[in-house]
Amino acid sequence: MGDAWTTLSMNDEMTLFYNPASLGGSNVIGFNILNPRVGVTNALDELDRFEDFPSGDAGAIADRILGFPVFIEASAFPTIKMLNFQFSLFATSKTSMTLRNKIHPSLEVDYRYDRGFVTGFGYNLWGSSKGSRLSLGYSLKYIRREGLNNKFDLFGTGLLDDISNGVEDTEGLRDALGFAEGKGFGHDIGTELVLGTERTKFTTGLSILNLTDMNFRKTGGDQDVPRQDMYVNFGTSFSQDLGLFDYALSVDVKPLNSHIDFLRKLNVGAKLSLPLVGFYAGWSAGYISYGAEFSLWPINVLAGFYSVELGSRYREQEGKRAFIYFSLLDVEIDAF
Repeated sequence: MGDAWTTLSMNDEMTLFYNPASLGGSNVIGFNILNPRVGVTNALDELDRFEDFPSGDAGAIADRILGFPVFIEASAFPTIKMLNFQFSLFATSKTSMTLRNKIHPSLEVDYRYDRGFVTGFGYNLWGSSKGSRLSLGYSLKYIRREGLNNKFDLFGTGLLDDISNGVEDTEGLRDALGFAEGKGFGHDIGTELVLGTERTKFTTGLSILNLTDMNFRKTGGDQDVPRQDMYVNFGTSFSQDLGLFDYALSVDVKPLNSHIDFLRKLNVGAKLSLPLVGFYAGWSAGYISYGAEFSLWPINVLAGFYSVELGSRYREQEGKRAFIYFSLLDVEIDAF
């Protein structure tokens, strides 16, 4: 859905990662413990790169993979939700690698492994969870982060010198590559206004994630741990439940506090849910996303394709990605 979820994340384990005020609309008690997600580079449009792939010519291999962004992700978010309160554990590993510059090759590597918890609540200043309401929300999160973000000159001697001078074990090798680890706490706040009935709703919301930036206290390695920047996100949506099917249209503008092109901040999404299946489509930062869902308890499977901007300008460099998500034994009970 083009990542346009700021006002539509109420009913899943990702609520606190978009807007904690959305919990003001929750009236369920439940848990979702098994929900792995795997993401990879979508290479379907570039299969020619891998046909008759050279095996013994380093230059030819470099030509094939030059500028091709490799991405691998594995995540899980076990969650317990009790009405307007939610607690989630999480573990997510993301690795991005790109080989650049044919004349003087360099390999860019960005690896992060985050684990921790997030907990929060929504409070209704006015109205109720089933109809119109005005809600405030807050969440607290704790993250242990490890990884590295570095560029390696493949023909240079800098990395070789670092490894040769004083590397005695795997930890020393990690430090030479630029590895760092740390831990820290972060805070999120949000507000959400819903107008309508239980079946037809117009929603608008604002969330501030990682309030005043989230900094990490270094616990290992020689490099600084990358901070988690503050994001100010605005979203609005219209949704209807028509019995046999329901749909939603949404628009997010985020992050409002970032100095990037407006079109890079614009996210538009749509979803259509039918019995057993659902369909999703979106547009984010100039790129199309789409996916489909199959749900028959106790299994829910969602797969999709999307793109992200890897450069600094609008539609400068597209990173194509695909993912698949499984949810097993997702249990929810309406409290009232």
